[in-house]
Amino acid sequence: MTKPSKPVSEFLFVEVAAQRCMQLMRGARPKIESDARKYSTLAINEVEQGLIPWRIRGEGEDDLVAAAIVDADDEGGEEEE
Repeated sequence: MTKPSKPVSEFLFVEVAAQRCMQLMRGARPKIESDARKYSTLAINEVEQGLIPWRIRGEGEDDLVAAAIVDADDEGGEEEE
């Protein structure tokens, strides 16, 4: 499956942004310069710009919800499984 740069539905957008927000709250570094003071606003901006890699989990995996995946080389961030 090819990985689109932006979620294709509002539900997926919210799910990816929420998971990215949690990563930021845990200490992941922002991928953009922003004056935003809230993690949620920063996460939304990153997802809108297509900077957050994501995929939809397949049938063989435990959860069928969209997952925000941070690159392994992202310092301070944790990869969601």
